[in-house]
Amino acid sequence: MHSIYLVTRRDYLGYVSAWGFWLGLLFTPILLGIFLLAPAFAASSQPARYFTIIETDTDFSQALIQEMEKLQVQQARILIDPAASMQGQPSEKLEKFDQLILQGRSAEEAFTEAGGSPGLFQSNQSFHLIEPPATTAEALAPYLKGEKLADTDKGPQPLFAAIIVPSNQDSIEYWSENLQIRSLISLAQNAEANLQLDRKLAERGLDREILIQASEAKRKITQQMPRSTGETASSEVTLADRAPYIVSIMMAFSLWFLIFSVINYLLMGTIEERSNKIFDSLLTSVKLPDLLAGKLIAVLLLALTLMSFWGLLSTSVTYIVQDQIPTDITDAIGPIIATALDPLFLFPALTSFLLGYLIYGSLFLALGSLCDTIQEAQTLMAPLFVLLMAPLIMLVFAIEDANSPFIAIMAWVPLFTPFLYILRVPTEPPVWELFAQFGLMVVTTILIVILATRVYRAGAVHGANVSDVLGFFNKLFSGSGQNTGSNQTSEQNR
Repeated sequence: MHSIYLVTRRDYLGYVSAWGFWLGLLFTPILLGIFLLAPAFAASSQPARYFTIIETDTDFSQALIQEMEKLQVQQARILIDPAASMQGQPSEKLEKFDQLILQGRSAEEAFTEAGGSPGLFQSNQSFHLIEPPATTAEALAPYLKGEKLADTDKGPQPLFAAIIVPSNQDSIEYWSENLQIRSLISLAQNAEANLQLDRKLAERGLDREILIQASEAKRKITQQMPRSTGETASSEVTLADRAPYIVSIMMAFSLWFLIFSVINYLLMGTIEERSNKIFDSLLTSVKLPDLLAGKLIAVLLLALTLMSFWGLLSTSVTYIVQDQIPTDITDAIGPIIATALDPLFLFPALTSFLLGYLIYGSLFLALGSLCDTIQEAQTLMAPLFVLLMAPLIMLVFAIEDANSPFIAIMAWVPLFTPFLYILRVPTEPPVWELFAQFGLMVVTTILIVILATRVYRAGAVHGANVSDVLGFFNKLFSGSGQNTGSNQTSEQNR
């Protein structure tokens, strides 16, 4: 045990004392934050773009303005209650917000009065309609090219686009030199569709108000589930009922991400020790099993360090910005945390992580002991990285239906079981299936650790390399082919 402790301490301190580890540790949440906030920041930082509409009346202009206001309303609805908006379910906040919009409030005013977090939503319309500086496409060309500036309330500004609406049923022309930004032309297409809908309704003596009344008259659909006899809870499905599925997916993704993040340390560290001839010095002081155990425990502690750091960081950020978080999200945190700490989920998650780490950690350790350079490792790393990417793809499919036959079958593949096992728990499979898959993980882990130890011994002690492994398989298959040929020859002689 003392030898394992010394190896663990040596490797762990070596990892955490490297500046690259802390650099990656700090930059990962920063990059994640940039990735999450970039779309909102990009949308809010869009410069004002001015466009004009040339038409004989104002029908299309009014339809386009309504479409732009509708987009603002949709954005505000998502921010005021994300869960209800995405699921199409009504809520008190959304009902109050919709009533305020019908009373003539702007999207920003209705958002604040309906209980939205102050400052979370600010109406930022990047497109502004102005009077046309010219009446023909030829005369508008200098403005669109930036050779002339159009008069606006902010002074002379370049003209971003021009929309020419003919008086007959010919196609509407959208003029702009910018071919990438298509949001304005998309709004124009929606406005034209709604305008023609209103006209067709008017021909039949109908009004758009009928559609609004039909939408308001729709009945609420509530999801129910049967409860066991004696339960006092309502049969309506709540967030507490959905929490097990949410937590299982979060744990499965976290398991994959942690294994994928730290497993490379085992490979790179082993290659470095082999190339620098450090193996000989280590093996004179500790036994080979102790050396392997110490290295696996060191990187496991490294994974726990990452989890602790990100956990403390996320908790601190949540505490600092708690006033800016919508109440619907804060109310959802409690059931999710309670489910995550439930032993029925916590034990499968911890065992899946530990066994999955041992499986892939042992494989990468064995590979590292056979390689002197990164180039040699790449010939054997590619299949393992493909194996690691396969569960990620399966997790994406499992979000929709974790009880699908495909997921149920792939959960029996030993290399995928650690990732998919936790997803099977909320679906309440037969108890024998959970125990059988758990036993499969344990047996697979033992076999891979034994095999990896032998490969590690061959690489670290006897100096075996990638060529020896490839040569072994070549001899194995060529030998079987020769035996088959000799058997056929002997049968022919007989």
